[in-house]
Amino acid sequence: MVEERNLFSTATTHIVRTGLVLLALATAIAWPDESSPAAASAPTATTPNFKVAFIGDQSVGANAAAVLKLIANEGADMVLHQGDLGYGDETDPQRAIDWDAQVTAALGADFPYFASIGNHDVGNWSTYQQLLEDRLALVLGASCTGDYGVKAACTYQGLFFILSGVGTTGTGHTTYITDELTQDTSIWRVCTWHKNQNAMQVGSKPDEVGWDPYEACREGGAIVATGHEHSYSRTKTLTNLQSQSIDQDWPSANTLRVSNGSTFVFVSGIAGRSIRDQDRCLPTTPPYGCNGEWASIDTSDQGATYGALFIEFNVNGEPDLANGYFKNISGATIDTFTVRSQLAKPVGGVAEQPGAADADAEFDDARSSGTNAGPLISIAAAALAVALGGAAWRVRRRAGRNSHEG
Repeated sequence: MVEERNLFSTATTHIVRTGLVLLALATAIAWPDESSPAAASAPTATTPNFKVAFIGDQSVGANAAAVLKLIANEGADMVLHQGDLGYGDETDPQRAIDWDAQVTAALGADFPYFASIGNHDVGNWSTYQQLLEDRLALVLGASCTGDYGVKAACTYQGLFFILSGVGTTGTGHTTYITDELTQDTSIWRVCTWHKNQNAMQVGSKPDEVGWDPYEACREGGAIVATGHEHSYSRTKTLTNLQSQSIDQDWPSANTLRVSNGSTFVFVSGIAGRSIRDQDRCLPTTPPYGCNGEWASIDTSDQGATYGALFIEFNVNGEPDLANGYFKNISGATIDTFTVRSQLAKPVGGVAEQPGAADADAEFDDARSSGTNAGPLISIAAAALAVALGGAAWRVRRRAGRNSHEG
């Protein structure tokens, strides 16, 4: 009897040890160390249905307040403001304070509201910047590094965005943009600044940014958001911004993509100040002129009124899918589109099912990528269940024998 007990105990011990080893291996594969390459390259998704409002060229007054009310009514989770905030006396701190009070009245003191410097903000920037940093401090989970609104990299709810003063103030912008985008692993990225290149707007603005920042954002897979020209315009997917070359694999006006090499650009500059006409890429109705790069244009020639562009990220349970639309304060939706991010395969997103020929490769990749650890976890759990079940059976059997013998 003693020999039987020792033999069973030894076997049980070996099974438990085997199960624990397999469980440890499966856990290491499924959850790699944060310092490992697999962990470092894991893509970051936004929270589901994360809606961002994009505006520029606002001012203080009834039109600006109406746009802010629209943003609140649309359920936006965040605002990205592409410069020119309060206008008015551009050196009077009270103007900046009044602008901030206007935002607070519509959205609240702790609403996630981020802005880049515009040319009409320069004289009051120290006050604007302090007000924006004070607001940032109230936003749980938001983080910005660098010179806020001039050369800053920020994250909020999984969205990565660069607040740049390129064309307005500061130096070294292209290098900064390239470095920050190279290090980032987010599925969705945005470059936001105020000014334009002439070919990247449909009004009369001259070249004031240079092409290098635009192309750095395109190569880094970032959407390019601007203001300055007081109208709304959006391009198709482009593979070269300087030549306005349309992505031949994604030529649709309303189905876009962002990848390392393809992106789209928009101007959203009718948040309250004024509305201008269309000077470039005529006619005023599609198909537009120039190189056919423009997908949507809304200026005084089209009867535009004030509004905002909204992009909702991580929709329909797909972290790499976004829906966009421009809506004005009259309730009209002027533009609608979808965007697919091809920067990284989303964690937990919809993926193609591997075929039989791919099964072995997928399993091998799990050792480095942290995927497909489920089978190992199941084996480990089964081994432990067998061992523990056997031990429990042995205890019950011994208890029964003792009861019988007693």
